[in-house]
Amino acid sequence: MSLAIPTAERRAEALERALGEVRASRPAATRVLQLADDPSTDGQQLAEAIEADPMMMAQVLRLANSAAFGMSHQVSSTQHAVSVIGFDAVRSVAALVAAGLRNSRHAVPSGFWRHSAGTAAACSVLSGRFGLSRGEAFSLGLLHDIGVAILQSVDPGPYASLRTSDLDTRAQCGLELAEFGMSHAEAAAQVLASWNFPVNFVTAIACHHDLDLGITPHERLLLAGEVLAALAEEPEAITSCDPSRLEALGLSAQVLPAMVALTLDYRSEVLATLLG
Repeated sequence: MSLAIPTAERRAEALERALGEVRASRPAATRVLQLADDPSTDGQQLAEAIEADPMMMAQVLRLANSAAFGMSHQVSSTQHAVSVIGFDAVRSVAALVAAGLRNSRHAVPSGFWRHSAGTAAACSVLSGRFGLSRGEAFSLGLLHDIGVAILQSVDPGPYASLRTSDLDTRAQCGLELAEFGMSHAEAAAQVLASWNFPVNFVTAIACHHDLDLGITPHERLLLAGEVLAALAEEPEAITSCDPSRLEALGLSAQVLPAMVALTLDYRSEVLATLLG
């Protein structure tokens, strides 16, 4: 008599299948990911690949015309849009499409887009302080929680309950590990590594709930970006922040209100782009 497979083991197996499906889905988006990773690719080639998927093309154009990328005039061609937002941001849009998160194939957890847009906006605001391009910083913030949506797609009901439990993020990662065999940060890192995102980028996402202040510029930027995004959600919390903690993350208390306001402006446009 065979024993039933425990629920956690079934979910771990389903997660491995889901990760494989993500890696193999949406050929147009996968092609964009491949081209963006190839140093011989030029803007025209990447633009032509983007145009094979109208949804992706529309998103790239909307991003190029958003305040987050600071253009003062209308961007109307895909090739121009690629030059404005850069290959890194194009890769992030392609990753969302390839994962099925922009075609309603998978429902995302409540608040997923708002948090992703807020962190992408915050990382864009802070990019220069950490020596990263705006496009790479935007991409890091936008994709850092893609694993949340992947885990939810495996078993939506239980995962939604897990996410609404009154736990800090590290504790939630522990529950994810017990229920799915990996945390959302590890799931994201696996998928992004399979698409050849840079090692520093993938590592920052894999450990963004495990570090205090971070070591590499990518790690430090993502940690600071999440703090700034959280403050944009609750601006009144600025007055209760520990100034030494803020300074250690590269967030000057003197200019923090201005950074929060800018993050809010960027977030609204990024969110409209993602949901439009």
